[in-house]
Amino acid sequence: MPRRPPKEWFYYVVSELEKVKGVTDPKAVAGWLWHHGMKPETKKKILKGESLDPLRKRTKLTNKPKVLSYHDFKGEGLIRILWREKDLYPEFALYMPSNQDIRAALALAGFNHESKGKWVLRTNKFNIFVYL
Repeated sequence: MPRRPPKEWFYYVVSELEKVKGVTDPKAVAGWLWHHGMKPETKKKILKGESLDPLRKRTKLTNKPKVLSYHDFKGEGLIRILWREKDLYPEFALYMPSNQDIRAALALAGFNHESKGKWVLRTNKFNIFVYL
């Protein structure tokens, strides 16, 4: 693996980094990317000419709406670890004061209202119980 990046790749990355706000030294960032920020497989692809852009858009990110405000609800809770045959299985229990906002948020998050004051989110890796 050559110690220096290919010139074509280097100047392409520098030109892309110049468009990014907050980057004061694009050449240093490009050099850091080559030496520390990329997997060897990516470097091999660049050297073969298959790919130029290490700054490509990541595809699995979601565009979340901006948070305008928030409110913390204080409560108590516990974490219970169940030892199963093959692995550990955590359960989280939260004890909260009853509030209409909390109930609406739990419903939107996918919690099921199982009984009076009991909301549950069950997955194959963990359970979360909220008691109001």
